[in-house]
Amino acid sequence: MPTAWLGLWYQRGMNSLLEITNDQIQSKGFCLDVLSAQQYYLFNDRTNLCTRCLLFIPRHINLLQYRESECIDVDEQLNITSCPNMIALDAALYTLHRNDSKSQSCPIQPPFQLTNLIKHGSVCHQSISSSYMNECVDHDQFHLHFTPCLSYQPVLDFQFTCVGTWIEDFDTYFVTRILSHNHQNNQYACFRFSTKEKSSSSLSLYMATDDSCHDIYSKHMSTVINLSTKNDPMNHDCIFPKEFQSYEWYSINRTIRMIIKNYDIEFIGINKRFHCQEVIHSEKSISIYRIRTLTNCHMKEECLRIIQRTSNVIELYTKSLSNGNNCSYFNNENYSLYETFFTKSFAISNSCPTHIGYLIYQSNTDYYLKRKSFLMSVGCDNKEKLIISQKQKDLEHRSVMQSDICLASWQSKDHSTTYLIAQSKFSNASYCLSFKITNEVLICNNSNGCSFNNHADDKTISIYSARLINPCSQSQQLSLNYLLLFTTIFFSMNNIR
Repeated sequence: MPTAWLGLWYQRGMNSLLEITNDQIQSKGFCLDVLSAQQYYLFNDRTNLCTRCLLFIPRHINLLQYRESECIDVDEQLNITSCPNMIALDAALYTLHRNDSKSQSCPIQPPFQLTNLIKHGSVCHQSISSSYMNECVDHDQFHLHFTPCLSYQPVLDFQFTCVGTWIEDFDTYFVTRILSHNHQNNQYACFRFSTKEKSSSSLSLYMATDDSCHDIYSKHMSTVINLSTKNDPMNHDCIFPKEFQSYEWYSINRTIRMIIKNYDIEFIGINKRFHCQEVIHSEKSISIYRIRTLTNCHMKEECLRIIQRTSNVIELYTKSLSNGNNCSYFNNENYSLYETFFTKSFAISNSCPTHIGYLIYQSNTDYYLKRKSFLMSVGCDNKEKLIISQKQKDLEHRSVMQSDICLASWQSKDHSTTYLIAQSKFSNASYCLSFKITNEVLICNNSNGCSFNNHADDKTISIYSARLINPCSQSQQLSLNYLLLFTTIFFSMNNIR
């Protein structure tokens, strides 16, 4: 058997997967002979003591179709040269779907509006307004929703992933794997459309009856879906800032990787995408957009606010659109922080804030909730490090507990709060700190992001009350003063002698 065919295949009506090996096909028998040019194969079925001919029609690497003859008694000694005459032209057409097929790009690009729907020869007028075909986050998937033609019929809601496309004559064919549940227990779906309609604003899509795909080449398929492109076309003039597009961005907890490409923001790891619809406002550090948000195969309209905190940190804020509202109507308080992202694609200097300096705080250190004092140094002894050590009177016995790398820092608009993104030296995990400086310093530590609202309910946030000793600059000045004083005393004593 051809190497490309080896593996497990699904066939409608079979209780188990069908396996093709080098010399046999499960349930068909061992291969005796082949007419390679015409794809005729002769099999010996040892279970039923007969031989049969199979005509294979390879449509795609992930889809095979075949017709077969009756199983002839082995005593008749059927020859491979007889196979073309043994299989009728109108013999039943069977379809094999590769079980482990990899997804591929779809030949159609939703979203579409349904303008007409024909099922079993009847036009479904009442289902048009609430039926639709939408795009998904992945370009190899799409979502098809049918409301019933008749009240007693079920709603059909499909999520498809494309696994194969081929062109024959004037038509384009493609097969999809069904990801969502449907009442007919189909695992696959086959479609056909006229190739010349691919770049047109309207499209007639023919859908096979079931995953046997036996009527995919028929002129009288059971379902015909007439589609047209939506009135809200893609606005390719709406492009996200180019200065963000050369890097990979990560959320604080590293679970989301973000890639910005022209008019799309893709979130790798959560199957989500923002598509730019309109630029509402754009200035140096703040931009506002009307976007289409896709989560898996579900879409909604939102406003997006991008704030650049530093050259390597951006924050995304979102606000849902409803009742015909426009993004320009919302103020800052209407938005909620979606996520803070940073990039390590380039290094920046002075990533630690230098105005905080040295702080003392207390924390539980063991199971018995014994509290100890710790000294935190922010960008002082090493301008790119956040250092935490146990507070001891004897400096020589002060042990460093943590020495992390500062990645970026910035201040709130009123300068009351400083934010710092740091990376652990031991685990490479990132976290965000906020320092709210009043009479005392309130330190919040969030391992998931830089949002500290409603932190009392968030178990990922730790809160410490700290006391500011002195800023880095004052500490350095004090050290210099002590050195000058010591030098003065030393020379004075020498003069006395």
